[in-house]
Amino acid sequence: MQEESPIWPPYEAFYIQSMLFNSASAVRSILRLEAIFGKLPERPTAEDVDGLPTRIVLNELQNMVVQAGALSRYFWPVRPEYKSRGQVLRQCFAMTDESPLFNRDLRNAIEHFDERIDKYFARGAVGCFFPEYVGARPADDGVPGHFFRAYFVDTGEFRLLDEDFAMKPLADEVLFVQAHLELMDTEGGRFQPAKRDA
Repeated sequence: MQEESPIWPPYEAFYIQSMLFNSASAVRSILRLEAIFGKLPERPTAEDVDGLPTRIVLNELQNMVVQAGALSRYFWPVRPEYKSRGQVLRQCFAMTDESPLFNRDLRNAIEHFDERIDKYFARGAVGCFFPEYVGARPADDGVPGHFFRAYFVDTGEFRLLDEDFAMKPLADEVLFVQAHLELMDTEGGRFQPAKRDA
């Protein structure tokens, strides 16, 4: 694999370190969220969920999405001149287009976010507005609901404006990437193929 790599072997450690920044930040958010939700009873009531630190939960979820989007660009570069680097990294991580990191909406959710807010409200939104929400997905009662940031505890989805992200598959993929990056970092900072459980 290294002979075909567009990345010179001495530079592999720089890619590993750079990606570790993003994956480690996402993993810190995952661990904080596990600690928060781990305090809930086995069958939480609406009151239990209402007691969650909403802003902290949403900040950690948004950080996961932001860092996962940054990792996605390593594996699927936008510009053609960097596509070979993406191929090498995908091969190294045994990653296909089935990966949750491939989701283009994930990347788009963080790029030009300020413009997305402008466009969202320029369409003329009416109904109920929720700047921050953590709870069950509201039933469709015919009144449009607009969520700036929301986490639906019953479906495990994080909403950022008009995009929903299933967080468990994303968290699992980030944890896999982090583990493989740490392995390569501790074994000389060199690329090596990952093994995924079948």
